[in-house]
Amino acid sequence: MLHLSADPSALATQFDLHPQRSLLFSAIRLDSHPLVLPLIATRDGDEPTLLVRQQEQGNVLSAGVPRERIRFYAPWVTIDPRPVADVHTAASLTALVSELAGDDAVVLGADVVYSHQLALAETLEVTTESAQPSPVRVRALSTTEVEGRFAQWRECGATAAAKLIADVAHLKGLDAEFGAGDTRYPGLKSIAAERELDALVIAAPPNFSEATGRAPGDGAVVIWVPGTDRVLVAATDAADRDHYGTAVGEYASLGEAVAALVPGRRIGVEEEFISVSVAGELAGQGLELVGTSQDLAHWRDIRDNEDLPFQVIAARTSVYAIEEALAWAEHEIDAGVEFTEIDIYRRYLGHIEEFRRDNDIPFEVQPYFTNLHSSNRMLFPGPPVDFPINRETTCIQLDAGVRVTIDGVVVATSDMARSLPRTAAAKEAYELFFTVVREGIIGQLRPGVVCEDVHEGTLEFLAPHLPRMIEIGMLGEETDFNTIYRRRNVGHLMGKQESFANELRPGYKHALTIGSYGAAEIPWRYNDAAIGTEDLWYIGTDRTYILSQR
Repeated sequence: MLHLSADPSALATQFDLHPQRSLLFSAIRLDSHPLVLPLIATRDGDEPTLLVRQQEQGNVLSAGVPRERIRFYAPWVTIDPRPVADVHTAASLTALVSELAGDDAVVLGADVVYSHQLALAETLEVTTESAQPSPVRVRALSTTEVEGRFAQWRECGATAAAKLIADVAHLKGLDAEFGAGDTRYPGLKSIAAERELDALVIAAPPNFSEATGRAPGDGAVVIWVPGTDRVLVAATDAADRDHYGTAVGEYASLGEAVAALVPGRRIGVEEEFISVSVAGELAGQGLELVGTSQDLAHWRDIRDNEDLPFQVIAARTSVYAIEEALAWAEHEIDAGVEFTEIDIYRRYLGHIEEFRRDNDIPFEVQPYFTNLHSSNRMLFPGPPVDFPINRETTCIQLDAGVRVTIDGVVVATSDMARSLPRTAAAKEAYELFFTVVREGIIGQLRPGVVCEDVHEGTLEFLAPHLPRMIEIGMLGEETDFNTIYRRRNVGHLMGKQESFANELRPGYKHALTIGSYGAAEIPWRYNDAAIGTEDLWYIGTDRTYILSQR
């Protein structure tokens, strides 16, 4: 028998690994971090093995996990094959688990995400463990009250954002885009109709807050039934709060509550967030579960213009904090001072608070995620560690975002990148990548353009520059660049987090519209330089704005 677990306490005690602190994508994926969490694989008599997506290879090794105790899956997309050379990587989690299990059964711990069960069960014999169900108290919020709560916040946000960009010439007219109508509940009704759902059970933090206007809590879950004017919140004793609304009733478990309160059996669930135990609890009540993680992500993404003022605040904070932190690092290196990645991070945090304070921003602005590393340490993306920065440093990448919050509710996030190249080749490449991002990608963005066409247009824009990249040692002569880059995106929408549902990538046919908001990026990791270049954009009524340009 092969046993898989995602227990955070076991990750800490057995591997000294703390995903929210040490790994990048556990921090980025607010709506699906259980999906990318490393798994602990155990077989009787054998030492536990850590199963990790290869995009976290550099981070899990930097965290001190012994290489011989790690198995990787989902190959990292890279134009430089050397960082992953001689590293066996399974094509998928299913392939890796199949290899490890052989002919044995696979048992999933109660904490493993439901999406893994669905994927593994297609080809393997899988059973799941369950946790003891907890009693829940159900409360009800008026949808009108939730909409009014957001309306008040947005009015305040529009005032703050308009003041912030009043003297920014290239953003003139952007404030006229503030004030989009609230479509959160019509959007949920559309999902229910399209997927033929009787209800949605919503637990992932950004989705929970969007549905309730309240901060998420561990053990609090939304039960939303189309055709009603209320949002139900089921919470355990530890998670229950009076601000979740008027008490409706108490139930022995979440499953019992859903079965009793929903006039039907077809339930939309976030398969990329809930555990196999929660899924089993719901299914045990005779409910039919329908995965809707991507539907809800899309619901957030295409409505993000409703919170445009907060997006502006997040973008303007990010560009200031990131560029000032790297300017400080450049000055210190030139002065012969040695410091660490952590020192740059502290400067970055200080500049976030400085910008908020100096501009009288009346909301909390905090780090969302931080990808900050010296290329001398690794080409992989990842959070900062105590690694030295000095005149030998070839490049520093700072790809990061902030979150704007009100009463614990995330109303906006940002995602942008700048770099500090130190070699002649990296400096030349970095200058080109700004042109690619702002002209080659953002220059294509207008109402009606299709995501996959933007990606193809970007490759066409890059094509005449590739020989020069080869000439200066920033690309391999034998690299099949287009084939490799077609495996990744050149940007994405934002929906209270970096979007993994709506990307500028091959095969994705979503058409952008007035109000689309997102990021355009060219990550370029080759030889001795990991270069990040990324800007935030917004498609307005008359033109497309670059929100993260100083």
